[in-house]
Amino acid sequence: LTKTKAVKEMEGKLNNALVTFPDSPAAKIKSLQKVKQTVSKKKEPTEGSISVALDLVAMIRPDGFGNLQGFAGYQLGPHSITVGVHNDADDPGVISQFGGVRPAFLRVQPKLKLDVEL
Repeated sequence: LTKTKAVKEMEGKLNNALVTFPDSPAAKIKSLQKVKQTVSKKKEPTEGSISVALDLVAMIRPDGFGNLQGFAGYQLGPHSITVGVHNDADDPGVISQFGGVRPAFLRVQPKLKLDVEL
C-alpha cells in the first residue's frame, strides 16, 4: 500500500462527497454545466402543425339598472365558453352608448383561435 494510492483514493471519495452535496460550489458548477449542455443541444426540426379552437363569448343583458353582474366560463380542451350577465339594459348611460337604443338581450361573439407551430 503506497501513500499516493491512498491519497488519490481519499481525494476521490472527498471530491465525490463534495460534488454530491447540493449546496457546494462544485455541485453548483456541475449542475450548471448540465444545464448548459441541455440548453445548447441542437433541436431537430419537427413537422409544423396547426390547431384550431373555438371560443364562444355571450353576454345577456336583461332589464335593470346594473345591480346584477356575473360571469361563468367553461373550458373543454382548447375550446371555451364564457357567459356574462349584466342587467343594465334600462340604464340611460348604456342606452346612450348604443345610440339611444337599448342593447340586445343576447350578444354572442365567436372567436376562432389558430395555433401555428413551425
